[in-house]
Amino acid sequence: AAIIYEAPHADDVALYPARCRHLAPRWRELPSRILDVGFLGRWWVLAAQLRDCDINEEEFTALPPRLRQIRPEQLRSHR
Repeated sequence: AAIIYEAPHADDVALYPARCRHLAPRWRELPSRILDVGFLGRWWVLAAQLRDCDINEEEFTALPPRLRQIRPEQLRSHR
């Protein structure tokens, strides 16, 4: 399992807010900073957001209605 979270500062920054332990983010703030969760070789949030990311629906608006829908038997996959 792996978690990607947003850190307020980079590790090599020498700013006072980055070095002061009293100004460090609290554990209760961690859920709001989580960007993605990796488990079993997969990033779950990223995979969900990239699903059908290359499909531009506006390109298909000029097609007749019968061509806008794809039936499962029309799909082909090569591995």
